[in-house]
Amino acid sequence: MLAFAGGPEEEVPKGDGRAARFVNLGKGTNMEDMKITRRSFLGLGATAAVVAGAGLAGCAPAAKDDPAKGASAGGDAAAPAANGNPTEFTPSWMNPPEPIDDSTVAETIDVDVCVVGLGLAGVCALREAADSGAKVIGIEKGVDVGYRSGEFGTFGSEIHKQLGIEQPETQEVVNELMKVMGNRPNAQLLNYWIANSGQDLDWYIGSAEHELLTSDSDTPTDPEKPYVFPERCPVNENYNWREENYPCFPGMVHLLPDHGWAMHGTLEAAQAAGAEARFNTKGEQLIKDGDRVVGVYASDEDGNIIRINAAKGVVLSCGDLSSDTEMLTYYAPQATKYGCFFSTMDKDGKPVNTGDGHKMAMWAGAVMEDGPYAPMTHSLGTNSVGIDPFLMVNQDGKRFANEDVGAQELQNAIKRQKGGVAYQIFDSKWKEQLSVMPQCFGGVTHYIPPEQEEQYAHAINHFAAGYASDSYFQGEVEAGSIIPGDTIEDLAKAVDIPADALKETVERYNELAHAGKDTDFSKTSTRLFPVENPPYYIVPFGDSGMLVLIGGIDCDAECRALDAEKNPVPGLFVAGNTMGGRFLVDYPVTVAGASHSLAMSFGRLAGRNAAAGK
Repeated sequence: MLAFAGGPEEEVPKGDGRAARFVNLGKGTNMEDMKITRRSFLGLGATAAVVAGAGLAGCAPAAKDDPAKGASAGGDAAAPAANGNPTEFTPSWMNPPEPIDDSTVAETIDVDVCVVGLGLAGVCALREAADSGAKVIGIEKGVDVGYRSGEFGTFGSEIHKQLGIEQPETQEVVNELMKVMGNRPNAQLLNYWIANSGQDLDWYIGSAEHELLTSDSDTPTDPEKPYVFPERCPVNENYNWREENYPCFPGMVHLLPDHGWAMHGTLEAAQAAGAEARFNTKGEQLIKDGDRVVGVYASDEDGNIIRINAAKGVVLSCGDLSSDTEMLTYYAPQATKYGCFFSTMDKDGKPVNTGDGHKMAMWAGAVMEDGPYAPMTHSLGTNSVGIDPFLMVNQDGKRFANEDVGAQELQNAIKRQKGGVAYQIFDSKWKEQLSVMPQCFGGVTHYIPPEQEEQYAHAINHFAAGYASDSYFQGEVEAGSIIPGDTIEDLAKAVDIPADALKETVERYNELAHAGKDTDFSKTSTRLFPVENPPYYIVPFGDSGMLVLIGGIDCDAECRALDAEKNPVPGLFVAGNTMGGRFLVDYPVTVAGASHSLAMSFGRLAGRNAAAGK
């Protein structure tokens, strides 16, 4: 079963189903009215797996003997000489284009601040700059603001206070995030985010009317209208993040049907404060006066050149680089193994996440942060049992890891197995075992009996609530994403793995479970359940797709882009997935929805600082 989730910056979806994360249903797209339910996700899995295996255009690595396929979105790829020194290779995008001739300019606009890219970070920057009294314009090469999903991992908002959600201390979160990401991010950025994300969320969602649900089992008055869903609320009494092998901090909220209502509300608030927004308008090059960035050259949908003079600063919030083949291959070759799922398109139907902001910043003297960059790839399993840490084996029928990890980390382990696949195995006792499972992103911790299914229908149908039922389980059996068997041999035959090896693995796992100690992979004993009560079940975990490749321009805690000597490039600010310092090595689901939340907070900060001319 293919499943993954998001939290990327320019961000999708309508409906309450897990599948909604695959598609940007933003205003202005041709899928705006598409309804994707939780059950329809089962049908998307196989299709997405095929796409992921083949690689999507702009994401799959090109054959070495075909220079045309190695071209970036912006032009032909530079190829190193045979047997040459790879450190001397200069990718094509690092060569600045010829300066735009002012005589070709069809329109000149004078403002204080120009925001390039109107995803989540850009829209927040636009509104904050306007609220700060600056004359500001935002440009976006897509047809509308870019967004998808709606998860926000924030701390200390009015929602958290109203619902009495207990959250950890700042340093508890920062230390865990830094540990997960190899101590590579900028801890100052993480500290700022945690201190400000709550009030930033209040500001962001306060731009539009919405309903607040009081728990993850509540039902909205009208699911088609804006509402805020507190996920994992209340926290399961059996879950203590401080005792977890891979803690997932509580407090994520989900803006539904997607967060488009907050995006458009924020855009409208910016426009009411005097901001201008133009779509189908692409940033081409930054304009400098000496060392200072003083504006942007852009092109409109007809190819006309616009000169935007920005007296106080330019904010680049143009998304990630995963749809530029050459950049992706250069910065994160491991990520080329994933299919890239990005659905926000420009007027020509091409993905908008082609590293435009990264390129413009580098041409102006800024530098990329040191890697390794973090691909966002999640496995979430089935709706009924999610990524709960039941026994998992590879194609050889062998156990290969401690199953009790986060969605991202689980996919990392699966990707390294034969064929990039794995199989989750459990028995008929699964219902009573859910209550001790981790209340993490992708986990399922509540079983709802048949007589209560109608009462809990909304929670059962919501992909991140963690509720399971017989009806949904049976639906997944019928769809083939959960495969039953009377014997372990039946399971092995169903997925074509060696029966003898699988029987041996199950016997060993049962031995460890009865002993109450996992001496093979050190899984906590409270989640070590024997597989011995038929019927048995097996769930194929297919390959995941990549939502974004997170890695950006080096910057300081004020969102100012930095040069190679760590000095600010005057007049240049970065936010969202154009910004570095937030996520490195791996994307942590320790705080689910962190990507959205950081884009919101640092978009707002970048807009404020640009308006102040810092």
